[in-house]
Amino acid sequence: MAELIGHILDVIKFISRNASKYLKFQRKFTEYVDDFNQAQADLRAKEADFQQQLEDEHHFGKMPKQEVKRWFEKVEQKLGHAQHVEDKISKGKYLFRSCLGKLVDEATQAMKEVVNDPSTIEVNLPTPEVVVATNVREEIYQYLMGDAVGLVGVWGMGGIGKTTIMKDKFRKLIWVTVSQVFDIRKLQKDIASQLERNLSDDENIIVRAGKLSEMLRGEMRYVLILDDVWRSFFFEDVGILEPITTNGCKLKVKVPCFSMEEAMNLFLSKAGQDMLPNPTLESLMELAVRECGGLPLAVVTLAGCMRGKSDPCMWEDAIEELRGNIRNINDMEDKVYGCLKFSYDRLQRIDQDCLLYCALYPEDDVIDKDEIIEKWMEEGLIDGMGSRKAMEGSGHSILQKLEENCLLERVQDRSCIKMHDLVRDMALHITRKRFLVKAGMQLEEVPNMEEWGEDLEKVSLMCNSISTIPQTMKCLKFPKLTALGCWNLRSLPCLSKLQALKKLDLGGSGIEKIPQGLEMLVNLRYLNLKRTIRLTGIPTGTLSKLCRLQCWAVHFKLESAEELRELNKLEVFEDWFHNVCGLNTFASKRKTLYKLSILVSEITSVRPLVFSNVVRFKGIKIDVGDEIILPYGIKELSLLECRGVRSINDIGLRDATDLRKCELRGCSELESVISSHCDQLQKLESLDLIELENLKVIVEVGAGESSVGRFSSLKEITLWNCDKIKKLFSADWVLSNLEVMDVRYCSELEEIITESEKKRLGSSNDTFKFPFPKLRRLELGKLVQLQRICSENGVMGCDSLQSITISYCPKLKRIPLYLPQLEIDDEGKLSPSNSLQRIQVYPIDWWEAVEWEHPNFNIKNVVRPLKEIW
Repeated sequence: MAELIGHILDVIKFISRNASKYLKFQRKFTEYVDDFNQAQADLRAKEADFQQQLEDEHHFGKMPKQEVKRWFEKVEQKLGHAQHVEDKISKGKYLFRSCLGKLVDEATQAMKEVVNDPSTIEVNLPTPEVVVATNVREEIYQYLMGDAVGLVGVWGMGGIGKTTIMKDKFRKLIWVTVSQVFDIRKLQKDIASQLERNLSDDENIIVRAGKLSEMLRGEMRYVLILDDVWRSFFFEDVGILEPITTNGCKLKVKVPCFSMEEAMNLFLSKAGQDMLPNPTLESLMELAVRECGGLPLAVVTLAGCMRGKSDPCMWEDAIEELRGNIRNINDMEDKVYGCLKFSYDRLQRIDQDCLLYCALYPEDDVIDKDEIIEKWMEEGLIDGMGSRKAMEGSGHSILQKLEENCLLERVQDRSCIKMHDLVRDMALHITRKRFLVKAGMQLEEVPNMEEWGEDLEKVSLMCNSISTIPQTMKCLKFPKLTALGCWNLRSLPCLSKLQALKKLDLGGSGIEKIPQGLEMLVNLRYLNLKRTIRLTGIPTGTLSKLCRLQCWAVHFKLESAEELRELNKLEVFEDWFHNVCGLNTFASKRKTLYKLSILVSEITSVRPLVFSNVVRFKGIKIDVGDEIILPYGIKELSLLECRGVRSINDIGLRDATDLRKCELRGCSELESVISSHCDQLQKLESLDLIELENLKVIVEVGAGESSVGRFSSLKEITLWNCDKIKKLFSADWVLSNLEVMDVRYCSELEEIITESEKKRLGSSNDTFKFPFPKLRRLELGKLVQLQRICSENGVMGCDSLQSITISYCPKLKRIPLYLPQLEIDDEGKLSPSNSLQRIQVYPIDWWEAVEWEHPNFNIKNVVRPLKEIW
C-alpha cells in the first residue's frame, strides 16, 4: 500500500511540473520503448565492437588507456540499469504510462550519451618499446602515407625484426597472421573479423572472396598487414583488392641486418651497461655479438643468456660454442639458430623439457600460462616437488627464465606466452625423433604410418579436423607415448595396447562413446573429457580401474559416484552431479583436493565451470534438514535459482572453512544469508546477493547473539534487486577490508549502516565514525526508499575512495562521507595527490540539494571538477 501511495504522489508531482510532458509520455509511450530498445541494442553492439578491437590490439602487445576502461565500466552500469527498466516495463509496476515513459526516456538518453562518449572515438593503445632500424621504419611509413604506393612487401630472414617494425608505427590497420600452413578460409575469416564482419562457413571460397572484397572496398583508405607469410598466393583468391596503377604500385622493402654499433647497443640494453667497465670483457662481448650477424632476435637471445656473466673465461667458452653451433647446422638460418641453440644448451634439463613441450602447440599459438604449467605437471616435467602449489611456483619461475632468455615471448597485458617461429623450429629439430607434431596442419586423416616411429614419446594433432583414427593402428607399439592431443576425433581404436599412456586429452572432441580398452590404461594420470557434447557417460567399472588417475575433468553427468571412491590419488577434479546424493558420495570420504570444480544440477544445458575450487548448485531443491556434504577446501560457493533454501546454513558449511566467495542468485525463498552462530565466513572476500526477492537480512541474529566479526575479510559486496531488505550492515560489523560496495534496485532499502543499540543510546552530540579505510568504489543506484547511509551524527571514514556513484536516491538528503585524503592548494583546488577520481550523480537537482559536509572546506565545490551527470 505504501508503494502504491508513493507512486501516486510521484505522478502528482510530475504532472504539476509540466502537463505537456505528461501527455507526451502518455501518448507516445510505444515510441519511447522502441527508442529505448534501439539505444540498448546500439550500446551492446558498440561494446562488442570495442571489446573485439581491444582483443585484436592485444595481438600487438598493447594496453587500453584508463578512459577506455572507464567507458566499459559505464556500459556495465547503463546496461544494468536498462535491465531494471525492462523489468519495470514487463511487470507494469507503475500505475501510469507517463511515469514509466519518463523513466524509459531517461535510460535511453543515458545510454546514448555513453554511445557518443568522446573517449570512444579512438581506442588508443600505447605501443611497447621496440628496437628496430629507424631508417627502415620511417621509409615504410612514408611510402604508406603517400599516394604513390599501394602495396609494400617487407622481407628479410627470420628474426630480423619485420613484425616488430610494423607493430611500432600503425594504429588503425588490419593485421592478420598467415603462418607457414596457409589456410585461405582462415585468412578470409581473420580479415573479416578485423573488419568486424562475418563470413558464412557454408559458402565456398570464391563466394567468400567476393564478399570480402566488397567489405574492403567499403573501408576506403586502410592499411592491411599480412604477417608471417611463407609462400606466394593470389590476392584475388582471398578477396584482397589488388593495388593498380591508379591507386599505387608494388614495392618491396628489405629489412637489413643491424650494423655492429646498432647490434651492440641493443645487446647492452638487454644485458646491462654495468658489464662494460672491464675492457677485456667489452672486447669479448663484441666478438660474441659479431657472431649474431646483426640479427635482432639472435642478439637479444644472447643477451638474455649471458646477462650478469662477468668471468672472461665464460665469454671465451661462449664464443667458441657459438661458432661451433653455426658451423654444424646448415639446414636452418644459421646465425639465429646458433644463438638459440647456445641459449638452450645453457638451460637446466627441466627448463629444456618445458620449453620443448611448448612446441606441441600450433605455430603462432597464444598459450595461457596457467594452462601450460598445468600440462607440465600432468606430464611429470616438474614432478617430485611435494605439493602442487610448490610445482605451480616452480612452473612460473621456469616461464620467467625462458622469457628472460628470449626463448618465449610475453604477451603484454595477458597471462600468456608465445613461441617465435624460429624457436619452435629449433625445438622441433631437437625433438624430431621423439615428437610427432602436426598441430594446426589442417589434417583430415592421421599422419602416414611411416611417421609413427617406435621412439615416439609425444604426439600432437591438436587443431585439426581428424575424425577417426583407423583400427589398423591398434597393433602399433608405443611404449613411451605419454601424450595424445587429438581435439576433433569422433572415434578412437582400442587403447588397450597403450598401457604406457599417462595422459589422454579428448577435450572438445566429437567422440560419441568411450574408446574400448580405456580401463586398461593403468598408468593414466590425466583424463580430459570436457566439452565432449556427444558423450553421454562412461561405462560402469571403468573408473575404478584407473587407480593412478590424478586429474579427472568431464562435462557430462555422473550417474553414480561410487567408483570415484577408488581414485585415491586424485588431486584435480571437475565434474557434474545430477543430485546432492552424488556429491555426498564423492565428498564423504575424500581427502582435500588441490583443485576442484563441481556442479550439482538437474538442468542439462549449463555453462561449464573453470577450476577455482568452486561448488555450484543450480536449479535444485534443498529442504531444511537435507544432509549436504561439501568437499574440504572449497573457496567458492554458488546457489543459483535453488528452491527451498532459506539460508546457506541449510546446506551445512562445517568443512567450508576457507570460503572466499559466495554467490546467491535467484533463490526465491532465501530470507537471510547466514545465522549469527555461523563461523565459516571469517575469510569471505566476495559476497554477491542478486534477485533474492525474499531476502530480509544478511545475518539473522538471535536473542543475545552478536554478528561482530562475521565479515572482517570482506572486500566486495554486491546487492541487486533484493526488494524486501531494509537494512544492509550492522554498525558493529568490522568492514576494514571492504573495497567495493555496489547496491542497486532494492526498492525497500532504507539504511546502509544500522547503529547498534549501544551507540543508539549514546549522546546525540557524539559523532560516530564508521571506518572503511580500503573502500575504493561506492555505488548506490535506484534506491527509492533510501533515507540515510548512516545516522545523522555518523560519518563513513573513507581514506581510499576513488569512485562514487549515487543515482535515483530521491529520499537521501545527506552524504556522510569523510574523505581525509582530500587536500586543496592555495587556490582551493584539489591536490594532485587526491585519490578520488570521479563522482557520478543523477539527477542534477538532487545533487544541488543534498548535504555534504567537510570540517575544512566546502566539499561540493571542491569536487565539482570530478562530478559527472550519470
